[in-house]
Amino acid sequence: MNQRYQQSGPISSRLRASLFSGSVALFGGLMVSNIIAYLYQMLMARMLSPAEYGVLVTLTSVSYVLLVVMRTFQAWVIKAVASDAEAGHARGVFLAALASFAPIGLVLLLLHWLAGSWVADFLHLGTTTPVIALGLYTFSSFLVPAPRGVLLGLRRMHAGSLVHILEPLIRLLAGVLLVWWGFGASGGIGGFAVGNLLTFVAATVLIWPLLRQRTPAPAIRFGGLDRYAVFMLSVNTCLMIIGSVDQVAVKHFFSDHVAGNYAVAFLLGRIISMTTLALGWVIFTRTATLPPDDPGHARVLLKGMALMGTIAVALACGYLAMPALAVRLMGGAQYTSATSYVGLVGVEMTLFAFVYIQAYFQLSIKRMQALWPLLIATVLEIALLARYHASVQQILFGLIGVMAALLVCVSVISWAILRQLRQPAANRSGVIEAVGVESRAI
Repeated sequence: MNQRYQQSGPISSRLRASLFSGSVALFGGLMVSNIIAYLYQMLMARMLSPAEYGVLVTLTSVSYVLLVVMRTFQAWVIKAVASDAEAGHARGVFLAALASFAPIGLVLLLLHWLAGSWVADFLHLGTTTPVIALGLYTFSSFLVPAPRGVLLGLRRMHAGSLVHILEPLIRLLAGVLLVWWGFGASGGIGGFAVGNLLTFVAATVLIWPLLRQRTPAPAIRFGGLDRYAVFMLSVNTCLMIIGSVDQVAVKHFFSDHVAGNYAVAFLLGRIISMTTLALGWVIFTRTATLPPDDPGHARVLLKGMALMGTIAVALACGYLAMPALAVRLMGGAQYTSATSYVGLVGVEMTLFAFVYIQAYFQLSIKRMQALWPLLIATVLEIALLARYHASVQQILFGLIGVMAALLVCVSVISWAILRQLRQPAANRSGVIEAVGVESRAI
């Protein structure tokens, strides 16, 4: 805040070291938050019946799709604050973000209320209470991106890391208490809402000195980034549908017992995907602050892919070799049927991990060519689920096929972009036209 970071010219080694250490802190905080989140899931699997646990996992998987707007807005806040680190500008971004996000959250809460009966019938819930709890969770999630995005945009990675850890910790404590008091799956979902609300308060306190400064806050509008935000929203929506729709399909087409057992396999697969989400945000945050011509873009992507590949392949192999052990550690002895699903889920999520990392890298440098294969894959995946659902394994084989084809397409696009970034600036125009949309068009 004391100095404005320059976006042109070579980056000093000191700044590079700062970015690296901050990225490590942010990634570490996200991984710790994932561990706490999975401790929460392990406790919920043991405190709830398989049927209730299936409701909890299914609705929170739906929330990943509903909350892609929140991810898009947080990315907008990061980019907007990083473009001008002056105190007045950052405060203006925060106020504009909060004034824009909160009304959207209220609208979605109202939609949850109005559509509660239909959702309960579609997913065979028997009551609308969990859907209303999901609406509160969705609304609260639209409050957090404003202060958290400001922290990350100002490169306060350590503070951002603490904020990411705080949310699942509060969720764990609140969820356990609500379930223990007899609220069932609704109480587990309510823990998400409590975690978000208290995290919003804590993140706002961290940036309060910035908000109290008397430097005039310029009027911030979304107009300059509207098209970019639409692309971000579209890509995030496709990614979350592709990564979450299988749990919804199993809950709709199969019994509560099957859905509850699949929920455990689904959550084991999400260990891979949540690690991917954490690494994807680190890559986005780092590359978004680098100049367009910086060769560090390629290094960030390749290192992220190598790290993600090591983690994902190791976990997938473990699931294939020892499915019973993985299921017992996650959910306990009452979820033995999940052993027949977990290996395939691990393969599916490994493919998803490589797609996600590359898509977020492309988003960070405003290259949107991956949108079209993502849209096609999303439509194809839903069509296959609607037609082929004789067994859970049939659903998973269809998803793996779609994910493998999508990975090939996204990888080709990433290769073309990296090849273009290595060329001299004077020779780039022709390659840009061949690759797709030029960043200045965004």
